[in-house]
Amino acid sequence: MSARPAIRVRHLWHRFGGMDVVRDVTFDVGEGEIFGFIGPNGAGKTTTIRVMSTLLEPMAGRVEVDGHDVTLEPEAVRKIIGYMPDHAGVYDRITVREYLEFFSEAYGVPPDVVDVVLELTDLKKLEERLVATMSKGMKQRLGLARILLHDPKILILDEPASDLDPRARIEIRDLLLELRSLGKTIFLSSHILTELADVCTSVAILEKGRLVVAGPISEIAERMRARGPVSQRRPASAAGADAAPPVITAAGVPLPDQAVHRVKVRVIGDAHGVLRLVIGGPGVQGAQVTSPSQLTVSYQGDERFVADMVRHLVAQGVPIVAVEPERTELERIFLEATRGDLQ
Repeated sequence: MSARPAIRVRHLWHRFGGMDVVRDVTFDVGEGEIFGFIGPNGAGKTTTIRVMSTLLEPMAGRVEVDGHDVTLEPEAVRKIIGYMPDHAGVYDRITVREYLEFFSEAYGVPPDVVDVVLELTDLKKLEERLVATMSKGMKQRLGLARILLHDPKILILDEPASDLDPRARIEIRDLLLELRSLGKTIFLSSHILTELADVCTSVAILEKGRLVVAGPISEIAERMRARGPVSQRRPASAAGADAAPPVITAAGVPLPDQAVHRVKVRVIGDAHGVLRLVIGGPGVQGAQVTSPSQLTVSYQGDERFVADMVRHLVAQGVPIVAVEPERTELERIFLEATRGDLQ
């Protein structure tokens, strides 16, 4: 992470009427990250995003975007961000190209930028289509194209995959990964955890306006595996005076000392023959064949376990095609860190 974060939020508060919807929220977003902002409806996500985007002023606290204070330097902030709200409207009675050309003139950027953005967002083949005839997924892609016209350093996206079908979600995800590869920092709000787990490097979880946890996903997971969000000691009579206290989640569910992970292994040939090479190995908690050429291995450990297992199978002559960890870490973090409370 760079010395100066792309987004810096410190002790942010905001209130509507008599209700504090954002309460003392503090976190950083590093440059070049895809940062996931997670929380149930009403948690304060959109309010925080509107403050970042200079649409609301904080009642207390400070928010900086690329070193610029959103309250003191709103014009400087707007030049370096691309903001797409959760339900961004579009002009239906013009073509895709006309839509982008209108906004390119509003931004004061050269007309040839429209062609670059059309290619980047894969909308070139639709440039003469009326916006009204486009699907919701294509309209979301057009919304992303619009905010890219002035080449912003930081993208702030509020539920960009909301109401999209599975194919459109995959296409938006791939576009976000491509934009990150171009050096963009992406702040992404969503309640679809599997979607965020595929792209995010770090997250912040908000509940009832308060920050529950923030940081790189791997570090949060390790901290929770070590101590959990809520701890509770068993009575000495039940576990002995020196017994370590069990970890209890916010929902009251006890966790094992070390969480069990799963990894999918796809091979050429019959996966049943690979089971005997896996079951009983160090750290292996179980394995099962999930398709003729794929098995799922449950294990305790870190990424070194996966590397050692693959090395062992290759040495035994197993033709491995793919190894894919099950992406459940973010869901586990969310369930353990939150209580399901609403404002």
